[in-house]
Amino acid sequence: ALALSTPAALTGCLHAARGESRAERFQSPAPSARERYCAWYADERDGTLYFGAAAFWSAMRAHGNDPLADLLDEGPVVVGRFDLRREHMLAPLEVGRAGDRSGVWDVLAHPNGRIFFTTFFESAGYTDPGSGAMQRLPDLGTGLNELALGPDGSLLASRYDAGSIAHFDSDGALLGEYPLDAPPGYRAAPKTIAYDPLRAEIWVTSDSLPLDPADPIRHESYVLGAAGEPLQRVAEPELQFVRFARDGTGYRAEVEGRNLWLQISDPGAGPQSGSRILLDAAFPAALDFVQDIELMRDGRAVVTRWSGWIHVVESPRVVRTTRLPELEAGGLYYSAFAERDRICATYCADLSVVCADLP
Repeated sequence: ALALSTPAALTGCLHAARGESRAERFQSPAPSARERYCAWYADERDGTLYFGAAAFWSAMRAHGNDPLADLLDEGPVVVGRFDLRREHMLAPLEVGRAGDRSGVWDVLAHPNGRIFFTTFFESAGYTDPGSGAMQRLPDLGTGLNELALGPDGSLLASRYDAGSIAHFDSDGALLGEYPLDAPPGYRAAPKTIAYDPLRAEIWVTSDSLPLDPADPIRHESYVLGAAGEPLQRVAEPELQFVRFARDGTGYRAEVEGRNLWLQISDPGAGPQSGSRILLDAAFPAALDFVQDIELMRDGRAVVTRWSGWIHVVESPRVVRTTRLPELEAGGLYYSAFAERDRICATYCADLSVVCADLP
């Protein structure tokens, strides 16, 4: 088990008592008898949680940390579903084709009713939960990782292996490909994307991978214009996740030294406007990572860390922090959502969702 630090209280803020939560684990039947799938990123619509399901991590570990091991076996491709209000698993959505080998990594519940998904090694696509219709989008190519809603209902996806951002419409037509300008001696590997609807800016977190293996991996972030034009590259602080609300309020998880901050910027204002909230004064950056920020309809922001530490930010002065348990060695928490005084998070150890009371 990893020894993780307890987030420190922020002077002047109201923080709930901390401790490991008593939790319930809900599991969906295994999609395959040959591969061990687990739950990845999630999105929510009308009380239903949609989440990715992939065997990437288990396959990689079982084959000497080979990142291509998921391609060794054919397997079903599904989008998991969980009822947040009643807290039970629903039947997954089948989105595969004969011969598929890569599972679902990220999902996006689009305002038009479709659920878009990426598979990284193979094509992205979408499914309509109402009609059951499913469409794969091979013309977008491979390597698509995380998704975000872009301008006018379009979508943005990070292309990790190519160092670019794919911009496409809701029918899958590619509108643009925006390469990231990596620092000298490095290539960019973009991860999380977010679109600021008021400033018409695309924000991107990335790994900067060295061309010389002796050099360290870096973590730049990028700001692009709506048409992909480069505006800014930022080396510090490390930006681990970014999200914009529909009104343009920005949320950025930033690591600076041992401190984990949530920067909340005012709609339409610069990134340093608004409030900066200390979430952890002893953040173990070598062991933990902010995997997601989800925005609830009641205005709360939910920050999820791999380790299961969940920060529910109700206001700049009220943060409710809890830790979901480590149920299996190597298990990772991906996306958490707050429903009243309950928190439910996808857990990458089988197709699992873990729920607990908030403190």
